[in-house]
Amino acid sequence: MGGGADVDEPVESEAKGPLKAGLSALDQAMLDLEARSSQRPGAKQETIRSTLHMTSAQFYQRLNALIDTEAALAYAPMLVRRLRASREGRLRVPGRPTSG
Repeated sequence: MGGGADVDEPVESEAKGPLKAGLSALDQAMLDLEARSSQRPGAKQETIRSTLHMTSAQFYQRLNALIDTEAALAYAPMLVRRLRASREGRLRVPGRPTSG
């Protein structure tokens, strides 16, 4: 992430167009990293540490909250839908009726 920009400042993505609610540079970097996460085990954790300056636990906690936002959905709709579906699958308990 060079350039020395503050990772918590709202930014626009040139490739994906302006964001409705805005995302911080850190949020965009997290989504971008997750989108290309076909790295070998351990490499992703090292990338999280070295580029985002957070632990894996902090990354996944923030990512989990981030994918519930409209801004994240607007920025990376396929990724956010996939992550939401994956989370729903993990939260389902066999034998327990789903609400709705």
